[in-house]
Amino acid sequence: MSLFVALLGGVIGGITWMLLDIMNLGIDLIWAYIPVHIDFIFYPLVICAFGGLVIGLYTKRFGPYPHEMSEIMVEVKAGNKVPYDNLPVVAVAALLPLVFGGSIGPEAGLTGVIVGLCFWFSDRFKFIFAEVEELAQIGMAATIGVIFGSPLFAFVNQIEDEKKPTVIPKNTKILMYFVGIMGGFGALNLLSGIFGGGMGLGRFPAIENVAGGEWLAAIPLALIGVAFGMLYYVFQRLIKVAVSPLKRYTVLKAIIGGIILGGAGMLLPYTMFAGEHQMTMVMDSWESMGFAVLLLTGILKLFIGNICAQMGWRGGNIFPTIFSGVVIGYACALMLPIDPIFCVAVVTAALTATVMRKPMAVILLLLICFPINGIIPMTIGAVIGGAIPLPKWRKLETE
Repeated sequence: MSLFVALLGGVIGGITWMLLDIMNLGIDLIWAYIPVHIDFIFYPLVICAFGGLVIGLYTKRFGPYPHEMSEIMVEVKAGNKVPYDNLPVVAVAALLPLVFGGSIGPEAGLTGVIVGLCFWFSDRFKFIFAEVEELAQIGMAATIGVIFGSPLFAFVNQIEDEKKPTVIPKNTKILMYFVGIMGGFGALNLLSGIFGGGMGLGRFPAIENVAGGEWLAAIPLALIGVAFGMLYYVFQRLIKVAVSPLKRYTVLKAIIGGIILGGAGMLLPYTMFAGEHQMTMVMDSWESMGFAVLLLTGILKLFIGNICAQMGWRGGNIFPTIFSGVVIGYACALMLPIDPIFCVAVVTAALTATVMRKPMAVILLLLICFPINGIIPMTIGAVIGGAIPLPKWRKLETE
């Protein structure tokens, strides 16, 4: 069983690398190669509107894919089977919004593909292993670990709210999680090392100065992060209500979403795309960007992410949320005489934990980009962000 799970993890890593590579090729073609040969000021607006047309027509033909990662996790943990007869359809649906500049992450689409693949495996090997019914959960953990480059985050994210009894004994299943995650992680790193590609968040330098000023600012900074996390939910609610009259107009809705995305991208380019590559650029230029641009970029990123989700540009929200926390944290750093990395760590952890509701998983995820001496400020932010309750109307929606 361990060997089987390790091989499955390797297959997951290879497929994830392939899909991410296709995504990067598409982005380079549309957003790097073609603009060099076409000098047109409204290029983002036109391309995003065209992307909305393509996404709308594709959705109308095949249905609303991909499903959100949280929806897939609920289905898998409830013991429901995810269909696998339409995996190419899900893969294309996942790539289209990303290639056309959507402010979303790839985790939703890739998770849908991999979980479907795991159910395909389970149906064909159940005569050998009784435990393969739980391959989907192991495969989901491996996919998340591969996408975010964080095996520990994938592990904790998968088991943090796992309460249902499992066929595999608990200790054995923990081992299977690690075997599958490391198999996928190893395959992706091997392929990325040979051929390039993959994803990954930028790496912040070490926090150089932690004194009384930093600790005094920690809780207020965490509350700032929480406030912007709550703003995410406000945007989500308002946009959902505003878009409800367009529910039947799948193509029109996607085109309008593309126009809003492209218009925002013309004003503030970092509001487009998932945000992992843009985060590295912000690290190098945040001081010259200024407070207003940083703050506006962070707020608009939260808004555009919800626009994409509600307008049919479906995908994940983890990468864009982290990016928003980073730019808002840098905006705060411009106004406070404290270490900027400390500032960014607290705000990012608080905002991300407010949205994800999993403090421990957030800390482990952010450790891939923040230095080890940032673990205490991140813990302060994540614990406060995860502890403050959601708005009452949001709780009613999730129940």
